[in-house]
Amino acid sequence: MKTHISDSDHFRAYIDQFELWSALTPQQQDTLTAHTRLSRYKKGATVHRGALGDAGTLHIISGALRVYILSEEGREFTLYFLRDGDVDLLTSISFLGTVSCDIAIEATKNTELFVSDTEIVRDILSTNVEIRARAYEYAVVRLSEMLWKFQQMLFTSADRRLAKFLLTESARTDCDEIRLTHEETAQYLGTAREVVSRLIREFSQEGLVQTSRGRIHILNRAALQERADV
Repeated sequence: MKTHISDSDHFRAYIDQFELWSALTPQQQDTLTAHTRLSRYKKGATVHRGALGDAGTLHIISGALRVYILSEEGREFTLYFLRDGDVDLLTSISFLGTVSCDIAIEATKNTELFVSDTEIVRDILSTNVEIRARAYEYAVVRLSEMLWKFQQMLFTSADRRLAKFLLTESARTDCDEIRLTHEETAQYLGTAREVVSRLIREFSQEGLVQTSRGRIHILNRAALQERADV
C-alpha cells in the first residue's frame, strides 16, 4: 500500500487497495470516489467528536486512530484502534443507523486517511449484496473486539489485562518492543495511567519487561504469558 498521500492524489488511486470495494460497479466506484475526501491529522488531534453516524467511513492510509467513548465523569474507554489499511464502517452499517451514541476519535500518530460520505456508503451497501456481506463481516469482527474488551474490563484483573495487551501488541507488530507510552497503554486498557505505571514497575521488578521512554521491552515472554494466564 502507498504510505504517503500527495495533495494531488485521488481516492481512485487507493480504492483497489481496500478489498472491501473490489466488487463495486464502475458507476458505484465513480460515486464513491466523488464523495470521498482526503484528510490529514497530527498526533493528538481530534478527528471526530459527536454522533456515531456523523463520523463518515474512514480509510486509513498511514498512521493510527483511537475510537473511544467518554463518560459523564470524563473517563475514557477505548473501543478500538484503526491502523494502516483499516476501514471503519460502523457508522455506515444500516442496523446501526438509528443507534444514538456519541463517540470520539483521535489520532495517536500522524495520520493520512480518506473519508467517505456515510449516506453514499449506505446506498452502495443497500444495492450491492456482495459488498454488504463483506461490510457485515467487518462489523461483526469489530463488534466482537469491543465486546471482548468490555468483558476484559469487567471480569479480568488489571495485571492480567496488561500482560495480555503486551503479548497481543508484540504478536501484532512481530516485535518484543512495544512503542507505547504509559498513557497510551492506559487508554487502550480503559484504566488510569497511574495503574499502568504501577503495574509496569512491578513487571519490571519481576524481570518480565524493561522500560524506557515511550517503550516497553518484553524480557521474559513465558513469565508474562503465565501472568496473563494464557
